Amino acid sequence: MNAHATLISAIDALLPQTQCGKCGHPGCQPYAAGIAAGEAHNKCPPGGAATILELSALLQRPPLPLDSPYPVTPSQRAVIREAECIGCTKCIQVCPTDAILGAAKLMHTVIESECSGCELCLAPCPVDCIDLVAVPAPVDRQAERQRAQYYRRRFDARQARLQRDRERLDAERQRRQVPPATATAAEHPATAESSLKPLKIAAAMARVALQKAERQLTQYGTPALETQVQQLREAAQQAQAALDQAQQAPATASAPALATPAADPAALKRARIAATLARAQLTKAERAFGTEPTPEQNAQLETLRSAAQQATHRLAALEERIAP
Repeated sequence: MNAHATLISAIDALLPQTQCGKCGHPGCQPYAAGIAAGEAHNKCPPGGAATILELSALLQRPPLPLDSPYPVTPSQRAVIREAECIGCTKCIQVCPTDAILGAAKLMHTVIESECSGCELCLAPCPVDCIDLVAVPAPVDRQAERQRAQYYRRRFDARQARLQRDRERLDAERQRRQVPPATATAAEHPATAESSLKPLKIAAAMARVALQKAERQLTQYGTPALETQVQQLREAAQQAQAALDQAQQAPATASAPALATPAADPAALKRARIAATLARAQLTKAERAFGTEPTPEQNAQLETLRSAAQQATHRLAALEERIAP
């Protein structure tokens, strides 16, 4: 380890390891690297004056007052009002120490001993059901450093898990993209059902978007929502019509797909229809919601974007297979 890396490690060891980002960096180690490169060492609200003094001594720089738009962060942890939790998992996705336990559409709860009080879970919560409560501060600086080291181990374990997940997904993606010329029939079960999947996804997403908009219209009844509901209803009808047409196609139309899935123009046509409809639904929703959509509208846009991406990827994969 060279001198610069050693300095970064020493600076990082003095930081509170909340990974809160209040210093302007995505975590404590990136901030340590910035300090080692000459950045000011007084931008850490969770560390407060004690951390600034220790960094000053280490770096042989004069002590400075805290320079941050955020106040000094007290010893705290997050608490979820469980009766109000909708199970969206957004807080789980941002927690740097994996301190939140739960699953989609199920109640979440915070594991007290794992929570660093970083506050990162507050902003993503769409129903604002997370509170911060004070907890006893460590009895001395040594205990505070031990706690910071524990948070760092939790953070490193989460990063390692996320990396494993990414590698697994990449491996799955590469496995699915095996060229048809070298793949076996078992690796490409291009059945009629699989060729209908993009259309089914597009139709389902369109129905969900329409239902959400109809609930909003019932609640608020604004002209903009009426226009939006009409646009989404038309898109849902078009998506369902495309699905119905594909399902009513003669059974013989799927036979060539079983024999030569890479050269099935019918599957390619259906994928193009699905991709076009998905993009049209997304475009209409973006126009209807304007530049400042509500949280619920943002969630609806994310759903439509996901459907459009899936349909586009499916189309691209078919086009690659049919290309000479």
